Amino acid sequence: MLPSDPGVHFIPAADTTDWYLPDEHLRWLTRRTVGEGLWPVADGALRELGTMVPQVIEPLARTADRNPPVLRPYNGRGERIDEIEFHPAYKELESRVLGFGAVRAAYMPGWRGLTRRAPRSLITAMLSLILESDQAITGCPIGMMDAAARCLERNDPPLAARFLPGIVDDAGKHLTVAMFLTEKAGGSDVGANESVATAAGDGTWRLSGEKWFASCAHSDLILVLARPGGAPAGPRGLGLFLMPRLLEDGTRNSYVIHRLKEKFGTRAMASAEVGLREAFAWQVGTLERGLPQMMDMVNATRVGIATATAGAMRRSAFEALTHTHGRSTFGRRLDLHPLMRDTLAELVVDSVAGLTAAMGVAELADAADSGDHEAEAALRLLTPLFKMHGTERARVCATESMEVRGGNGFIEDWPDARLLRDVYVHAIWEGSGNVIALDVQRALEHGALPGYLGDTERRAEGVSAGGPVAPLGGVLIDALQHLDSQLRLLNAIDDADAKQLPMRRIARRMAMLAIGARLAEQANAFAADTGSGRLGWIAARYLSRLGGEVALADVADDSAWLQHAGALLHGGDVPVSVATDAARRTAAALGAPGSLISV
Repeated sequence: MLPSDPGVHFIPAADTTDWYLPDEHLRWLTRRTVGEGLWPVADGALRELGTMVPQVIEPLARTADRNPPVLRPYNGRGERIDEIEFHPAYKELESRVLGFGAVRAAYMPGWRGLTRRAPRSLITAMLSLILESDQAITGCPIGMMDAAARCLERNDPPLAARFLPGIVDDAGKHLTVAMFLTEKAGGSDVGANESVATAAGDGTWRLSGEKWFASCAHSDLILVLARPGGAPAGPRGLGLFLMPRLLEDGTRNSYVIHRLKEKFGTRAMASAEVGLREAFAWQVGTLERGLPQMMDMVNATRVGIATATAGAMRRSAFEALTHTHGRSTFGRRLDLHPLMRDTLAELVVDSVAGLTAAMGVAELADAADSGDHEAEAALRLLTPLFKMHGTERARVCATESMEVRGGNGFIEDWPDARLLRDVYVHAIWEGSGNVIALDVQRALEHGALPGYLGDTERRAEGVSAGGPVAPLGGVLIDALQHLDSQLRLLNAIDDADAKQLPMRRIARRMAMLAIGARLAEQANAFAADTGSGRLGWIAARYLSRLGGEVALADVADDSAWLQHAGALLHGGDVPVSVATDAARRTAAALGAPGSLISV
């Protein structure tokens, strides 16, 4: 080291060796979810990604973020071309992720020798690892390709047959896809949109209007909501259309890109304002079901957001763990200080809970696609709930992780600032917290509660049947009964405003109960598999949050866990008694009258 770099050894370097093998929960949960038959394929893919993501994807994501796309509206002759130019790092990253099969594996047999499509749970495991690095390109453009393929396949088989092979191509000839929903008149209120669709008389349509927030406007195919002439006002009158960037003769379709947005985060990915000028489009599916069909894509992207936030939370935890393990302050290593260990524990708990949530909805989606009506019923509420929960906690985790790194975390040389900027968009994409709460309210009013209760109660009852964290089963069952009673009382109120007022708090608690039930269920299975109580302690600490700071303190302030902090934070053997004691403490803290608060 040159003399001009005194003291550099005090600053721990970022860990770029392997992001998979240190993640105990990802390894164990993926194996449990995909099953032994698929595990060799899954493990092989994840091992490759474990080094590929930090060593290849991360440098590309950093470079793409620092070199955002540029709009070229005209060429040298003055012709309108509306081309968006990307830094080579963008295209290389996109090529690497798609070439790995991140989209193709879910739709085509043959990936890594599989005779059928890869299950959504395996795709989620892979994407969560990639998304630890790249929230912008993998999170949006590539996520749109996945969701659009699902939307077309479910709603318009002829269009799917025509375009799906291109959308899922992993050999460098892929078709990119976007969706244009937002307009000035209708942000969250999509039913207020003003774009119109006019039948051309030959089975095709022409689209006119202004789209205010059009991400991936450079895409080859774009799903667009517009109102056919004579259709009623509001969301029921919207149709869904597929608009190509180029016409069959190779000329540009009739829409213009006004400008690119200057964004707080996801700077590597282009978001634009677009004007539709009698643009050519095909009708997708049934004209009168435009919004419900688009919701197939939105729900897929909500599952994607749960995955993205899980990846972001793991990255936040990993960066904090790496930094504190290599840094010394006040006479000892930073991660040996009790206050720091407590901060790290919260990050690890959120990271583990986030992955459990993402894998949970992925597993249910696989079951629902196979005809499981109970899984389909559970998904109606769990998809928006887990999306909302992940977006809230990921922002907290990114902030805490930046604070752990200190001043360097605020500097763009390190990944913390980019991660913090990028995770904020997930709270807005596909429904803000209030929109999600209203979605939950509508679902409850249309009879979705039994699906949620059935799925969560079944897991809670299994926890109660025996295992290191059996006391948490009773906590969950009591909380679910309390929730059911509260919703019945709320439903009996005639005042619509009074019914809406508590919905975000109720939705937050519903998400925590569903995730907590899964964590407790997995904790018992993990102890049986490994003899370790690590996941049980994490589940107890997570569920103690239902009682606020007072209940959390009963688990977190018991200093006995500090002697096992290394294994609890990084993975490893933890005595089962540690989990059992934490479960009992949580059950006692939440068992007192009035202890279950809105969180």
